Amino acid sequence: MLFISACLFAISANLDTLVVGLSYGFKKIQISLFQNILIAAIALIFTAISIYLGKTIIFFIPETLPKILGSIILILIGAWPIIKPIIYKEKMVKNADIYSNPEKYDKDKSGFLDTRESILLGLALTINNFALGIGIGMVGINILLALILTVLGSLGFIYIGQLAGKKYMPPKLDKYAGTISSIIIILLGIYEMLG
Repeated sequence: MLFISACLFAISANLDTLVVGLSYGFKKIQISLFQNILIAAIALIFTAISIYLGKTIIFFIPETLPKILGSIILILIGAWPIIKPIIYKEKMVKNADIYSNPEKYDKDKSGFLDTRESILLGLALTINNFALGIGIGMVGINILLALILTVLGSLGFIYIGQLAGKKYMPPKLDKYAGTISSIIIILLGIYEMLG
């Protein structure tokens, strides 16, 4: 059960990374192994901070509440990007700027991401997952396993995305990535609540 929860978390947290890898591959912008590791390290740091923050919050609320509250937070985080367009009558686009304009992070237009550009991209990818990490910390997921899978997911998804993007970039994948990620987060919240 802990492994399934950690896997769902890692997939939902890194789905954006896969789409960015596809976009960069399609636009022929190279992310070296070092830059990929740097982006994964940023994901690790922010994920660890957010999970530990979630773990800290549980000390200030009644013992029976953390898992239920954490599950509700996960479901709300997943549901909001789906509900928001209905309420505000707008298109659901998550991180569209990163997806459709990856060259924005290649500031010097070299076709390669340098260290500073990789840090900016890493921050853009992980800040969105901060609330997700807090929710995960509250439901009592195995922290070490979640962090390991997050790093492996980040490294693998960027690499696989780049390789696939060089050959084929699925049309409008950025639109569906947000929806898929939201559904995975909702399922994770329900899974944790019932488990």
